[in-house]
Amino acid sequence: ALEELGGDERARAREIDLLRHQHDEIEQAAIGDPGEDARLDAEEDVLADATAHREAAASAGAALGGDGAAAAAVAEALAAIEGRSPFDDLEPRVRSLAAEMGDLAGELRDRVDAIDDDPERLASIRERRALLHELRRKYGADLGEVLAYGAEAAERLAELRSHDERAAALDAQRRDLLGRLEAEQARVRSEREAAAPKLAAAVEEHLVGLAMAGARMEVTVEGPAGEEVTFRLAANAGHEPQPLAKVASGGELARAMLALRLVLTAGPPTLVFDEVDAGIGGEAANTVGASLAALADDHQVLVVTHLAQVAATADHHVAVSKASARGGGSGGVTVRAVQLLDRESRVVELSRMLSGSPDSAAAREHAVELLGGGRG
Repeated sequence: ALEELGGDERARAREIDLLRHQHDEIEQAAIGDPGEDARLDAEEDVLADATAHREAAASAGAALGGDGAAAAAVAEALAAIEGRSPFDDLEPRVRSLAAEMGDLAGELRDRVDAIDDDPERLASIRERRALLHELRRKYGADLGEVLAYGAEAAERLAELRSHDERAAALDAQRRDLLGRLEAEQARVRSEREAAAPKLAAAVEEHLVGLAMAGARMEVTVEGPAGEEVTFRLAANAGHEPQPLAKVASGGELARAMLALRLVLTAGPPTLVFDEVDAGIGGEAANTVGASLAALADDHQVLVVTHLAQVAATADHHVAVSKASARGGGSGGVTVRAVQLLDRESRVVELSRMLSGSPDSAAAREHAVELLGGGRG
């Protein structure tokens, strides 16, 4: 906004000088009416040929006047038909013509008297028209546009001349807004700093059940409003927390994100977890499965897992397999198959995941038990 007012002092001074010259030039012309140019054009046409105009009017008046040939001809015609009954309807018209010719002759004489041969007035008109032409060349196609340009120049001059006052007002407004922004940023940062250790502690509680009992989580906030949030993790006791994305393994990262999602229930509607079961088993696997199931109450959760305890907690179980097939060159091709399992198929698949064999009676019994306690 300050730049639009003419923030550069030298540029502002140059613009003021130019606008002042243009405005003064238009003001000094004292254009009272946008139609002045057309009137002067008509007057110049009369004065430029005044002598010839007067001679033409005098000649026409003489022809129509009492001593002129036209008047004599009309008088002779009137005398010829006057008093003759066949021409009673024409006689008034001839008399009217004679009277009209007399009136025209009188008006022409008046015009002769009105046309002055005034070289000084003619020179003045031509000088004025030259000035108006120059203004139209610079500022508009007609005098109306010239006057409009002058008004715009005056308005812009007023803006530029009041630059210091307006700039000071805008700067005061800017400083006020910055102060309010900084205060609001400080308030938000304070709230985030207060919430950070609470969030870290809540995540640590969930990490205990996810086979990361010695893990320590820190949440740091930086930036004017605390908008730069960093999650730091020490996966093992005695280590200093480091940025989560740099130090966590795939499984640790997945479980840390799971713990975070269990605390922060709001978020994207669909969550994907891969390797969340890496390096765990037993009760920890049961806890991971239960945690994922709880998260699925409010989200769509997709999990890639090799643990039967985790798979059993799902609403739906999709088995992915791959095999080699002939074709596609000397080495063949790898074909992947995806199958949505029904309950019996899930028992078979969970048995295979538990023991490596879908035919193990003990594994099958365990699979049925897992499904009985799971969601499926």
